[in-house]
Order: sequence, then C-alpha cells, then structure tokens
Amino acid sequence: MSLEDRVRTEVLGMLRPKHGGDVWGRLEVRDFSSNVNPLGPPERLNDYIQEAASDMVNYPDDHCKDLKEAISQRYALPAANIVVGAGSAELIRLFPEVFVKPGDKVIMPRPTFSEYGFACQLMGAKFADVPLPEDDGFHPDISGFIDAMVPGTKAIYVCNPNNPTARMLTRKEVMEVVKEAGRRDIMVFLDETLLELSEKDSEVTCVGEVAANDNMFIIRSFTKSFAMPGLRVGYGFGSKDVVRYMDAARLSWNLGTIEQRVATKLMTNEQEHVRNAIRLLLDEKQRMRDGISHILKRRIRMPDSYFFFHPLRPLGITSPKFKEMMLTHNVLVRDCSSFGPPGQSYSRFCVKTRESDDEFLEALKATVEELHSGR
Repeated sequence: MSLEDRVRTEVLGMLRPKHGGDVWGRLEVRDFSSNVNPLGPPERLNDYIQEAASDMVNYPDDHCKDLKEAISQRYALPAANIVVGAGSAELIRLFPEVFVKPGDKVIMPRPTFSEYGFACQLMGAKFADVPLPEDDGFHPDISGFIDAMVPGTKAIYVCNPNNPTARMLTRKEVMEVVKEAGRRDIMVFLDETLLELSEKDSEVTCVGEVAANDNMFIIRSFTKSFAMPGLRVGYGFGSKDVVRYMDAARLSWNLGTIEQRVATKLMTNEQEHVRNAIRLLLDEKQRMRDGISHILKRRIRMPDSYFFFHPLRPLGITSPKFKEMMLTHNVLVRDCSSFGPPGQSYSRFCVKTRESDDEFLEALKATVEELHSGR
C-alpha cells in the first residue's frame, strides 16, 4: 500500500490557500496586500507583551476567562456566547468540523475568502457557488443565496464586507439570509473580521442577533483592528448551544498566555486606537479614490470597505503582472488569481496612511505610464 492510499481522499491533491502580506525578505516594500490597521499596533503593545512574558512557566488558561470577559464587556454579550481561537483561521477550520459532514452541501459566494472552501473541502463537503454579479460591482444578490438553499444544504458562508470584492450587505440583508436559512435548518457562518475598521460597523454588525438565532456563528479578529497578525487571536459569537459545541471541539490550550494577556489589554484599553484608524480610513479612502481616478482618467467606484478590488482589463494586464510591476516600485498589492474567476483580472489593495497612500499613487502612476509606453 502506498502512502497515498492511506491519505484521506479529501486531502489528496489539496493546495494551500494563498494570501496577502507576503513581505518576508522585502522589508523595504510598502504592503498594500494585507487589510490591517494602517496606524499599526498600539504604542503600548510591546509593554503588554513584556508584562505577559513574566508568566510563561504555567499552562495558559484553557478557558480564556479574562479575555472572554473583556470581549463580553466590549460587545455587551455574555461570555457564554463567546468562543476564542488561535486567529479567526482556527474558527474557520473549526466550524465545518462541528457542523458539516462528508457529502453535505455548503453555499459559497464567488469570489470570496479561500479559507472557507479549504476548511469545508477537508470535511468532504460539496459546494454550491453563488456567483457575485460582476456587472453590478459584485454586490451580493440575496435571492441568489436563498435560491441556492436546496435540500441537503447544511451551511452558508457570508463574508461582510466580502473579501476580496469590498462589497457590504446591510444588517437587514444578512438577517434575511439567516432567517430563511433557519427555516430550512441551515447554519450561517458570518465573517465580520473586515467590518471592525469600517465606519458602518455598529449599524451593520449582527453580533447582537446571535442569542436569538441558533443557526448563526460570527467571527472577528484582533489581526485587522490592532494590526497584530503575528499574534494569532480570533473570537466568535453564537448562541450558547452553538458556542458550547464549538468550544468542545477546539484544541486544548489553543491560545497561549501572551496572546491571552495582550488581547485582553487591547480589548480593554485600546478602542480609541481603532476609532482613530476608522476616521483616518474614511478620509483616505476618498482621497485614494480621487487619486486613482485622476491617474486612470476615469471615475472608479468607491468601495464599501477600506480596500479596493480594482479591474485591470482597462489596463490590458493580468493580476500577477500588475503585482510584478508595482513591486518594481516597492509597492505590494494582492494578486487575486487565487480567488478564481474573475480574480485574474482584478487587484486588491488597501487604504493606509497619507504618506503610504501617496507612495501607492506614485507607483500606480509610474506603472500606468510604463504600460502606455509599451515598456
């Protein structure tokens, strides 16, 4: 028997998902491929890490009591409705492990974040894609989700705002999907990790709805709001029963002492840092849109979130080539080919500080001039 004969069918031929933020070895590059807080981490982050480092001789709290309490205070929701993970990635992986069986159907918008499909593929799920209409700027069609709820469907994935398209559903639209799914005994996985840095967070978030809807699970993360992707801390919300099952299936000691202590301090003390970033992003998003429109000599659409999903067909260039050309000007953008069609004809890039955004605009201007000159 070969090794391949011993490997689960779902794992054979699988490829790792690709992501942005691949700046290792390119420290001089401005990273516009990763949608994190443009202000960077709070100034006191290193102090929090040093304070936590003194308590490394004991196992971490397996229940993350202090962190859950801090999250509970921030969102006015009982700790029993909260589960914590080693980044939102652990919770993405955990959800289908708990709620999806081999052969179950799951509904995915396309394009969307690749980790959802990767996690469901590991569980042997079957996919029902809901293509997001390109001619409508990829705005999700609620009727498309509902029409896809055929017998045998066990879960629906909604990313709000959607990654990579930067389009956002209202709370009413999301809850329409949740309610219809509930009537058909379908779970809804809602990713709000990119909502935290939006000025619309409070009016769009569905966190307050989880207690009354036991068919939904919401994830958020410290990565984006506090610009700390190197410390893996994510958290999720659900009804008490949903959280009980998710918590039972997670890894023991999934969050180390440093992560727990630091995340607790950030959630408690650094909300103003997040608010400052939201104000900055709101202004810079408008300035970036105007600057890009000026360079391209055509008005581009304002994204719902703080990153752009920009069409490259008018430039006659593919996503990998655009990334390559921008890198020659020390600017890293996201090659969207890995999102599947039509990602190969789009690039994703985020909004940052004024200084960084000016560098992006200069790089874009130089790239467009090179394309027009045929270089």
